[in-house]
Amino acid sequence: MKKSKIPYRLTALIAALLMIVFSVSCAKDKKEEVVSVSDVNSAEKGVYHDTGETFCRGVWAADDGEKLLGYYVFLESGSGRFDEIQMGLGVPFEVTAKDDKAEFNLGAVDFAEPARVEKTGKGKRTLTWTNDKRTEYLTLLEEQEPDTFTFYSQKDIEEMALDHYEANKGKRPKSAEVSVAADGMASVVLYGKKNKVLTQYVVNVITGDGIVEGSDEETQLIGMSTDD
Repeated sequence: MKKSKIPYRLTALIAALLMIVFSVSCAKDKKEEVVSVSDVNSAEKGVYHDTGETFCRGVWAADDGEKLLGYYVFLESGSGRFDEIQMGLGVPFEVTAKDDKAEFNLGAVDFAEPARVEKTGKGKRTLTWTNDKRTEYLTLLEEQEPDTFTFYSQKDIEEMALDHYEANKGKRPKSAEVSVAADGMASVVLYGKKNKVLTQYVVNVITGDGIVEGSDEETQLIGMSTDD
C-alpha cells in the first residue's frame, strides 16, 4: 500500500491503538436494538453514493477542520479500517450504532469507544468522541473503491519529493516538511543548507500528482515509488 508528524495521532496508533477511529452505522434493520454498519452501498458506474444512513460502505476522509487525519475505509458487516495520514498505518475496527449514537472496537482491543454522529449534508458527517470531546469531519469520497483504496502518506510524499528533486537537480535536499490540508492536498517544502527553501510542491495524496508552488510547472511524484 502507498503510505507517511502529528505526534498525538501517531503515538495513539502505535502505542495504544486508541480512539482515532470512529463509530458508525449503515442501519439496515431499524427494529434491532443495535444496528451494525451494513454493506448495502454498492458502486453505480464506479460511484459510491451517500445512502442517507448513518454511515455506509465507502471511503470517508476525516479532518479536524484544518488538517487531514486519515481515511475511514468501511468495508462490510460493520467492519473496516482507519488509515492514518502520517505513516499510512492501517488499524482494523468493528462498529455498531443506533440513531446518532455509535461505538467501535479498534484492532484486537476489547474496548468500546462511544461517539455521537451527526449528518451535516450529503456525504458529510460530524463525529464527536464522547470521552475526550474531539470532533472529526468526514466526507465520503464517492469515486474511491474501499476494497482497493490506496494513498500516499506524509512519509511517502516526503521521500518521493526528496527523490524527485535529486533526480532533476543532481543534489539531495537536506530535509523536507510535509503537511496535509483538510482537502487532501499536501504542501511540501524542501530545504537545503542553512534551511534555505529550495522549492515547494503541492501534491494530491491519493494520486501523487502535483505542481511546483508558484508556477504552472506540473510534477508527478508518483513515478518514484517508495517500494523501489
